[in-house]
Amino acid sequence: MQSGKDTTLALQSEAVPHRAASGAWTWPASSRAWYSVVVLSLVSMMSNIDRGIVNLLIGPIKRDLHLSDTAISLLIGLTFSLAYVLFSFPLSRLADTRSRKVILTTGLTLWSLATMLCGLAQSLWQLFAARALVGAAESVKGPCSMSMIADLVPHEKLPRAFAIYQLGITGGMAGALVIGGILLSMFAGMPPLSLPGGLVVRDWHMVLLVTGLPGLLLALVMLVSVREPKRRDRKSAAAVPLREVLSFLGLNWKFYAPLFLSIAVASVESYGLQAWRPMFFERTYGWGPERAGPLLGGAILIATPLGLFLGTLLAEYLTKRRPQDALLVACLMSYGLSMPLLVAMPLMPNPWLSLASGFLGFTAWSMTAPGQNAAIQIVTPNEMRGQISALYLFSISVVGGGFGPTAIALITDKVFHDEAMLRYALSGFTLMVGPVILLLIFSAVKPYALAYQRMQAGGSS
Repeated sequence: MQSGKDTTLALQSEAVPHRAASGAWTWPASSRAWYSVVVLSLVSMMSNIDRGIVNLLIGPIKRDLHLSDTAISLLIGLTFSLAYVLFSFPLSRLADTRSRKVILTTGLTLWSLATMLCGLAQSLWQLFAARALVGAAESVKGPCSMSMIADLVPHEKLPRAFAIYQLGITGGMAGALVIGGILLSMFAGMPPLSLPGGLVVRDWHMVLLVTGLPGLLLALVMLVSVREPKRRDRKSAAAVPLREVLSFLGLNWKFYAPLFLSIAVASVESYGLQAWRPMFFERTYGWGPERAGPLLGGAILIATPLGLFLGTLLAEYLTKRRPQDALLVACLMSYGLSMPLLVAMPLMPNPWLSLASGFLGFTAWSMTAPGQNAAIQIVTPNEMRGQISALYLFSISVVGGGFGPTAIALITDKVFHDEAMLRYALSGFTLMVGPVILLLIFSAVKPYALAYQRMQAGGSS
């Protein structure tokens, strides 16, 4: 077992690209590496489409299953997230030692099939079970993908790589709205179909059945065209004992704790806004999901690449001037810009101004991703990347995805006691948590700079 000192040395010596005996860099060929990054981004996009499509189906599901806002929020968030957390950590340990490509391809196949099972659900509990299977299968996506990306491209290129990866995440969020809106329009007015076994398929069932199909094709593409990258800078091929992972986190808690907590709080806000934004446009402005979905999704499809591009430029610009803390400073600046825009979005007097404010806010929000993701991978030892990525994704998917939709629903149901007050629940929640997020990111900047300096010192020794 390594001592605490040895674990600290692992941090200091990490993030130094592997060299061959001749001293030449041994990163994968550029074209192959970036192709793999793009495929991983597409996998992430399918994950977020399969996960987020339910947000646009709130109305039809409530109609047929007779649910309250709070009940539907538990279906959207907590059911998925509980299954996610139960499987995330044990599977992330496998991702640190076994083939990440095989694990991820298997997960993609399972969550695509589970999405189609949602499209056959006849009761609330059947829908709960299928959503839980989606969450369990998707728990492998982040740890495998982020670990592979860190082994595919040099560290100075990681902000760009994670910008591409993040494009898949937010592109999936947008795709869920656009595809969901188009499919709802296609199946609008469709009479219920009676199938053998007593199955009745309605419009929202058809949306889920169709949504799950592309993931099966993408799983085949990944299986035959993406290679498992060589793991860089490992001290051991064996799995690191869990106590050593915990020891490493304990020694570096001043960086990880506030950053992951800020990510968790920001994710509660993000998933809450994402889940209820289509319904907000319907209740406040009279836009149904077939109209609001494509418009919101189209705005995100433009805002996301713009924000990721600007965020990458900002991170690289700051890195040239203050490399020790540039990545987190870029996150701090970007979120500070997004917060007032997201507070204002639900309060606008008409839907077009609300859409514009949301577009600008989401652009600024997207700017945080390249620096944030790269910072975590750079100072995390290779042997622990899958597990610490799982902890990072726990902050996003379990805390944010599990409590975000319910937090907004509870404010609407229990504080305002009026579904029409959803706009004030959205705005007030962002106003409440925004300063907390900024303070947490700020408190992580100096510890990250120290971790980065230790890594640099280890690399130069």
